[in-house]
Amino acid sequence: MTLSAGILFLYTYAWHAINVYLGDATLETRKYIKEDFNRVFGLESMEVNRITCLYKEGTENTVIRSWTASTLCMTISTFSICAFLIIAYMIMKKLNRLTDKMSRKTSNLQIDLLRALIVQTVIPIFISFLPCVFGLFSPAFNLDLGRPINYVEVIALGAFAFCDPVAIVICLPVFRTRITCQGKSLKHRGFSNGIETAVP
Repeated sequence: MTLSAGILFLYTYAWHAINVYLGDATLETRKYIKEDFNRVFGLESMEVNRITCLYKEGTENTVIRSWTASTLCMTISTFSICAFLIIAYMIMKKLNRLTDKMSRKTSNLQIDLLRALIVQTVIPIFISFLPCVFGLFSPAFNLDLGRPINYVEVIALGAFAFCDPVAIVICLPVFRTRITCQGKSLKHRGFSNGIETAVP
């Protein structure tokens, strides 16, 4: 538990340090995006606090800072995802080895719970992480996403609230069976009512 808290602290501190010391908007970047920022968002770039990266057409120091900040942010996020998947794989292997020491039902339940957790992690990767990476590096390749990317991301994040519980139901046989039994019960109840109605 202490190790997890320490890792969380280091992770948070690393993000904060990268954003403050490397990604903070400078006067140069604020002037560079002033016109487009006002056109897209209707706000003055000089009056808004944000993280800004300028990959080209800037001074050498600004370009290096931008690439460094973006690369470090993506590396930290990718590392955390890879670490989770590796740990999940190791846990599944250990559970398979401990099958003889615990009941098969308990072992299967643990594996199903871990599988559900993996699915819960994979869904945000495609809904949140990949769009953020695409939006972060698209200016480096002169791709102007504009406001539509915001609308797409809002829809995706809204769908996450639906996809997450559905994934849990699909991954856990206990929930699947529960829903299936309820469906059969309702169907059987409706069939019985039909018979009672038909009989005088």
